[in-house]
Amino acid sequence: MPRPHIQRWEYCEIRQEIAQGVMHRQYILFYHADETPDPISITNREKAIAQLGLEGWEMVGTSGSFMQDSSGFRVFFKRPLPVDGEELQ
Repeated sequence: MPRPHIQRWEYCEIRQEIAQGVMHRQYILFYHADETPDPISITNREKAIAQLGLEGWEMVGTSGSFMQDSSGFRVFFKRPLPVDGEELQ
């Protein structure tokens, strides 16, 4: 009997670090179960979001604030992992 398909996902986030109302840096983290993510610096959040969309990532949530006393802002994305033997488009 064939095994039922279980949808698996991969996740990433865009993180902006803010201190005293000033953005200090922004980067993308790609999460994998078997490794610690390395930050990839970005210079334009809007272009990074658009590129993630072209690559099949869907925004699924946000956290944080741009307020002066905030530690930063995070935007979370997910996309389906390919079924064994398939490739993402």
